[in-house]
Amino acid sequence: MFNLQLNISTMKIEENYRIHNSLQIHSVSDYGVTVNNLSELQTLHDFIESKKIDYFILGEGTNIIPPDRYKGLVVSLNFKSIERKSDLIRVGSSVNWNDLVQYAVMNDIYGFENLSLIPGSVGAAPIQNIGAYGVDVEPLIYKVYFFDLQVGSFNSLNSDECNFGYRDSLFKESAKIITHIEFKSNLDKKLSLTYKSLLDKVNELRLDKKFLSPKIIAKLVSQIRLDILPNPKIEPNVGSFFKNPIIDVNTINTDYYSLSDLIIWELENGLVKVGAARLIQLIKNELPENKNVFLSKRHNLVLTTNGNATQQNVLNFAEAIQTKVKYFFNINLEIEPRVIS
Repeated sequence: MFNLQLNISTMKIEENYRIHNSLQIHSVSDYGVTVNNLSELQTLHDFIESKKIDYFILGEGTNIIPPDRYKGLVVSLNFKSIERKSDLIRVGSSVNWNDLVQYAVMNDIYGFENLSLIPGSVGAAPIQNIGAYGVDVEPLIYKVYFFDLQVGSFNSLNSDECNFGYRDSLFKESAKIITHIEFKSNLDKKLSLTYKSLLDKVNELRLDKKFLSPKIIAKLVSQIRLDILPNPKIEPNVGSFFKNPIIDVNTINTDYYSLSDLIIWELENGLVKVGAARLIQLIKNELPENKNVFLSKRHNLVLTTNGNATQQNVLNFAEAIQTKVKYFFNINLEIEPRVIS
């Protein structure tokens, strides 16, 4: 075991560190460490540089596919503050995302409500540019603070410098450790009801739109998610396993299914977004059996395990889905969670 001596504390690097993950893959890292304050990040940088060791940052483990054995260092963070200053909320990256959503709706702050019950930590939000029910996190972000392990210094980026895209940002596969994020708390008091299932729920309950609030929308979104998405504690999963592909509609193979069989959203520049769950629903009977990994019966976009799966089991089943979707539709499905190698 390595001991990293600091001026104010001692960071202990643990051997055979268990990598917690919501797929319940039994995964162990050679080493693991928890960073409790900003000053320890410089020491972490010096250690990684001196040992030339591979590493990755572990949040709540809800969006990763880890290996059975990781030959390197797993870094966990412990930055859990929420502080409101004027028109901004400064939040530590280790805060649970839904705890932040609840803080926002309880304080009548608009913009977070559609993102209720997304699993994971606040620090993962800009990395993935998380989104749900017609809303992405990008417009909520003012500034992202991080420590750059490559150069060993602190820095920050405004939202428009983060290269946000569909479930993407410059923080993916980078050496930037997000420590805090400043979110906007002064957005217009407008609710987003563009997503069909959310609007259907409002109409089903005969709610008067004039009296809707962030708190009510957050509750409705939570109900919808709980109805259709499996609980990872009961069915191990990482939520949506594949991204909805964005493609030219003319490239879709219609030899087996017509465009009317698919769920398609029109975008700008002649592109469309295709519902991945519908693609999988149409080909799922063609998939080979896997004793440890299977499609959830509650949602076709969710892969679940029996708690005995390996990373390779999961990737093999995912590849089988990708192969069938490519064959029937000429569409490439991209895995959404991060594959740790």
